[in-house]
Amino acid sequence: MRDTQRQRLVLILIMTSAAFVVVFLAIFLLYRTAFEEEKARLIETAQSQARLMEAVARFDSVYSHNYPEGTEAATLSQFIEAHKQFKGFGDTGEFILAKRVGDQIKFLLSHRHSSLMIPDSIPFDSPLGEPIRRALKGQAGFMVGPDYRNVISLAAFEPIEHLHLALVAKIDLAEIREPFYKTGLLAVTVGAGVIGASIILFWRLSNPMVEEITRSREQLRQLTHRLQAVREEEQTRIARAVHDELGQALTALKMEITCLQDELDPDNAEHRQSSETMTRLIDQTIAAVQRISTELRPRLLDVFGLPEAIKWQTQEVQKRTNIEFDLKDIDQQVKLDEERSTALFRIFQETLTNIVRHAQASRVAVRLRQENRHVVMEVQDNGIGIRKHQIHRPQSLGLLGIRERALVLQGKVTFQGVPGKGTTVTVKLPVNHK
Repeated sequence: MRDTQRQRLVLILIMTSAAFVVVFLAIFLLYRTAFEEEKARLIETAQSQARLMEAVARFDSVYSHNYPEGTEAATLSQFIEAHKQFKGFGDTGEFILAKRVGDQIKFLLSHRHSSLMIPDSIPFDSPLGEPIRRALKGQAGFMVGPDYRNVISLAAFEPIEHLHLALVAKIDLAEIREPFYKTGLLAVTVGAGVIGASIILFWRLSNPMVEEITRSREQLRQLTHRLQAVREEEQTRIARAVHDELGQALTALKMEITCLQDELDPDNAEHRQSSETMTRLIDQTIAAVQRISTELRPRLLDVFGLPEAIKWQTQEVQKRTNIEFDLKDIDQQVKLDEERSTALFRIFQETLTNIVRHAQASRVAVRLRQENRHVVMEVQDNGIGIRKHQIHRPQSLGLLGIRERALVLQGKVTFQGVPGKGTTVTVKLPVNHK
């Protein structure tokens, strides 16, 4: 149930993140569009004002010789008078006219909120006069940076070459951004409300389905556990019947043949050979019965416990393969009830089967220990290493069986593979202290 809830929370988090990313991306794109439009307007305004002033200056140079302070002053006075009637653009937009006087930038006009106040001069190399300095050098363009007030602005600048002046049209960047900040805050607030309501609705609607799926999974897990328990009981019954009844019958038959051999004519080689052949067959059958009985249910597991059963199983595997086993980290003091001993032993058997079939390993280390209220078993091989995609694929029925055996006992299994270095299977089961 907790895993399902965690998955739903992750899904909600992904959907919420995606929604906010889309909103912020849309606002950002709108902001970039507004920024480009404002930039184009400032450039167009600066260019038109500069060209207009140059045209007026050329006219005054021909027809305004009688102006007391000269033709340039006549042009400047007309420009200032015109801006007295012009309210500018936005709350922070303004035109600036300036010229260089020695190592200072002298302002001739600052049309800020139509107040026409003249700022104080600033040093020519001051970073606060960068657009003005560029225009005085004959450059035209735009930039984002601090203005003469040290406020970040978007500015378009143009040189007025005939008068050796600089014209700057600018607006505070904060004014461009402000509506988008407000829109973003509103979008976040409204979006959070809508998403919150959607999450509550989604949670309520999905709860019955999730609970039904969880119940079905738990029922299936319990059914699997019951089937495994029934199979273990049946294997135990068959193992005992084979070992006790069939084994005793074969032993009695061998004793009868031994007695019969004593009564045979020692000179009759044919009879003697037949009886010896029958004895060998009976011995082989007894060995097969013992092997089958042990494979069905190792008596070592019931009599001596899990550590000895693990050692026996590794010996059986070593007889059929060239795999070496390291068992020095098996704690002989580990004591478990029958259910947990059986589950861990079957997990160990399935793990060894996978190693033999797929791992291409030459060495396996087995560790068994008790940590507080849990028993931990680790099986580490030096094979090719399991890949992540192999762990959860539907065809990996052996790994699925290992996980299910552990989960039904509130345990946990982890598979960790390193390509070319091997795989480690770690099983952790709570100890039953009842």
